[in-house]
Amino acid sequence: MSLYAKRSPWPYHLVISGTGFLVGSPGPGQPALVSTKTEDIGAVAPPDYSYAGANPTNDREEPFQSLTLGLGLAIQEKWDDQRYMSANAVDLSVWPWLLGPEIGTTTPAGVDAARGITRFFEIGNSLYAANGANVLKKATGADTWSIVKTFSQPILDVCVFSSNFDGVQRAFFALAGVVAQWTTDGAAYTAMATFNALAFSVIGKEFWWADDVNRLRKLDTNADPTAEANYTSLIFRAGDKSSQITSLLVTSGGTLVVAKTDGLYTLNAAGDDRELFPFLRYADTPTNGKTWGTFENGLFVAYGNSLGRVDPDLSWTSVGPDDLSSNVAGISGSVTAFAGVETMFAYAALLDKNTNTGYLCKFGAWVALGVRGPRQSTLVTALGSQGTGEPVHIDAWHGSVSIPFVGRAIQTLFVSQLGSSIGGHTRTYIGFSDGSIGWVLNPCTPNPAGCVDYKYFVGDGWVDLPLWHGGYHASTKSLRHFSVTGSRLDPNNYVTLDYRLDPTPGMAWTSFGNVFDSSVYERAKFPIDAAATLVALRVHLHNTDHTASPLVSGVSLGHALRPVRVMSFQADVLAADGLVRRDGVPVRMGRKQIQKLIEAAVDNPGAVVVTLPDESTQELSVTDYSVMQSFDEIGRQWRGSLRIKAVQWL
Repeated sequence: MSLYAKRSPWPYHLVISGTGFLVGSPGPGQPALVSTKTEDIGAVAPPDYSYAGANPTNDREEPFQSLTLGLGLAIQEKWDDQRYMSANAVDLSVWPWLLGPEIGTTTPAGVDAARGITRFFEIGNSLYAANGANVLKKATGADTWSIVKTFSQPILDVCVFSSNFDGVQRAFFALAGVVAQWTTDGAAYTAMATFNALAFSVIGKEFWWADDVNRLRKLDTNADPTAEANYTSLIFRAGDKSSQITSLLVTSGGTLVVAKTDGLYTLNAAGDDRELFPFLRYADTPTNGKTWGTFENGLFVAYGNSLGRVDPDLSWTSVGPDDLSSNVAGISGSVTAFAGVETMFAYAALLDKNTNTGYLCKFGAWVALGVRGPRQSTLVTALGSQGTGEPVHIDAWHGSVSIPFVGRAIQTLFVSQLGSSIGGHTRTYIGFSDGSIGWVLNPCTPNPAGCVDYKYFVGDGWVDLPLWHGGYHASTKSLRHFSVTGSRLDPNNYVTLDYRLDPTPGMAWTSFGNVFDSSVYERAKFPIDAAATLVALRVHLHNTDHTASPLVSGVSLGHALRPVRVMSFQADVLAADGLVRRDGVPVRMGRKQIQKLIEAAVDNPGAVVVTLPDESTQELSVTDYSVMQSFDEIGRQWRGSLRIKAVQWL
């Protein structure tokens, strides 16, 4: 073959699906084929004039502001989700963001590390803890604990009751396999004559006692609680003997709820039992019903891996963190402890059984209705849109507000005024599975930033934001800059950033390399080659002292959309009789055959293979077609033509 042989589409201008065609031009000497970039989203008019209304192909900000709707959002769903993936020692139940609480811990001497701390209780002005068969007492004015009593068997339950019979406060102990005991001072203990016990409960002036697998006794009203004869007139059964009573609970409406391993039961006015939620049978485990707590009007109780709220009307609402379908963040697991802190929030403990790691989380957040306009979240919209701006308490999970407790679970939480040296403040005590005891100073306001006595975690806490795509899952974005806004940012309270571009499992984090310590606003650039379809962002909050924390009102990711370049092509295919090829040879096809072939390409729902004048081959989808006149540069005359427009098939 000659070195000077010409390649396709010679001697034509175009080859479409193997057939050659000639093209004309709009006029003498004008281009016969025009190729341009198709219009992208940058040409779309903005819907509003917020950050979301900026042209995405230019520099645009995506802010992350209030995140009070909670954890568990693994991948961004929409603009301003107000949720996050997970946190480590950061509290996002309020706004601005801040570090979680400082947690003090101690391990008393001689504790049963296998059973851990299972209960806290108060007698008078003294605080006690149950640990296996041990009773521990907190020292007055110090965070030290000592064993003051050891029973022959482990403690199953503890309940403090003051009878109208004599007004004496007594702590009753349910012990495994032996008769129950009681004490008035934590020092001297008295055994019942014959009564065993599994669980206790107090409803007003009434004292309830579970003493057999499914049997309950009620103390005669205003009778001596230490005399067994006073428990014989009112005896009830809950369910059958195939499952054991684990706890006796009380709703905010004063209704007794009997927790058994196979579900929850109550008694009607005649004393007959009624199973409340039959579906709980399918979560039949020995620990069912042992984890419970109260907050606002709800009784919260754990069954299996679920946490439910039992309202005064005895309805069940599932509210556990694992109910969040998008929660794949790692901060998940069964609820192992729960305690409300006034009406502000509740602390809840989670245990990841796969890693044996405990977490302290917060449950509940405040949001305002009608203040976010058309961009308000789906959740807030569902609550109503009265436009009043009144705060509403929502069931949202936040955390972890602590660092992970590796190798140990939180088994109990207890709110007490004892032990706090600051007036007007309570403490939340934490009982761990290894026998250690922790404590947190509770704030005096729902937002800890408003409490001058609050103590913060010291060090490096962080929040993992949802995997970011900017609303364009299938397009590359150029990362331009990152900014932080906050009312407290300084050299002792600052923010840093780690990121991962198009993250894969096990990928290391990249440090952004800037310390954001300038109040009120600071911005820094990404490397000029930073681009990705998906971006993982980890925002770190740092402090140096427990009296202060960074207060972050928002962070923002500056970016620009870089969609795939799609080229469009326009050509006027000559459709006439007597056409001559570029090499002077007559074209064998007439105008009707040319038109038939071009229309077949137009009607093809997919793409056709086209060889262009530059000898490149493209797969093109024809999108437009019209009949007109074009100039034949070979024949030097005007002829009929078929104008086609096509775009790349990518």
